[in-house]
Amino acid sequence: MGRPTRLSAAAFALSLLLAALAPAQEETPITPESLDSGRGFSLFGEGAGHRTILNGFGVGTFSYNAADDRNSFSASALAISLYHPMTDDISVFGQVTVSREGASPFLEDRGSSDDFETEIDNLQASWRSPSAGLDVTLGKFDSPLAIERDDAPLNFQATESFTFQFARPVKFAGLAIHQAFSSRVEAWAIVANGWDISSDNNRAKTAALYALWSPSLFAHMGLGVIHGPEKTDRSGDPRTTVVATYLFQPAESWVWGGEVVAGQERGSAPDGSTARWFATTFFTHYRFTRHWAATVRADYMDDVDGARTGTRQVLQSLTLSPQYLVGGGFYGVFRYLDRTSLRLPEFQLRLDLRKDRSTERVFASRREGVGRRDSYSATLQTVFLF
Repeated sequence: MGRPTRLSAAAFALSLLLAALAPAQEETPITPESLDSGRGFSLFGEGAGHRTILNGFGVGTFSYNAADDRNSFSASALAISLYHPMTDDISVFGQVTVSREGASPFLEDRGSSDDFETEIDNLQASWRSPSAGLDVTLGKFDSPLAIERDDAPLNFQATESFTFQFARPVKFAGLAIHQAFSSRVEAWAIVANGWDISSDNNRAKTAALYALWSPSLFAHMGLGVIHGPEKTDRSGDPRTTVVATYLFQPAESWVWGGEVVAGQERGSAPDGSTARWFATTFFTHYRFTRHWAATVRADYMDDVDGARTGTRQVLQSLTLSPQYLVGGGFYGVFRYLDRTSLRLPEFQLRLDLRKDRSTERVFASRREGVGRRDSYSATLQTVFLF
């Protein structure tokens, strides 16, 4: 684990240098009042500032895995979201998503169900202080301790990293308090049911703290910790996860960043001791023209005791993703990829060319029940907003 740690330290040092050298740019904040008038509708005769906004997105994919020679077309996801500002300070947001899990390269996932799943992906009520920089959210929401998200339009690639899949939570159901102390420093405090669960599976709660430092509009570095019991019907053996994030935009068409995660959970190693894991992911995204872009991502996860993946192993992946983009729309109340000036395209066609490798034979092969250490795949994905 020494080598990834040194790489992560070097990445942070380079991040600080680029933040200092990054050119000053202007960013226009987006508010519900600034959205196109034709995109919202009135439920109760509201004025333009309190108009309900209805949006959604669809995802279709074609995937091919060279390791086991499987390929499939799939309608992967359809999401409908509704945002309604009830007053100047109180708003509600909800999203229902119908989705199907993508084909897994892992041998143990062969034969699993590929049925569609319908879930309330987000459901939250928010209150915002008009002057104190404080807002409070109650409900189900995305974890702020992250760069990679679970909604396809908000990500830079078609496939998920191992860091996203195994190393940290994606969603919380609970209470989040966010305080913007200044334009450069903000923090979150969260009390939730646990990792990616809507109803608590034990008698205790999970807590998280996260601080984000933004020396400019285009340089963001965060550090946080998540702590709490995650096992069903057991409030002991707490899980502790430290998450560091970094995101930089040194030029108008170039964004790069990543995540570093270190976690441990008491009593979860095979011998009953504390299980540990370490993960890091790095990506860079560049838009060559109005319509063409590309993303490269490197991913590493060391599941030291097998607590997160079920096998003691080191997982690595490298993904190249050429992309074709059309238009510039908005998703919910956002027009830009989070904390950047890159517009959300109304249509994306992206191709993930991916190589995965493990120290164990965990990937499916063309021989039934026989695993292999590497996997090569291609995923062609379309994403459209409406």
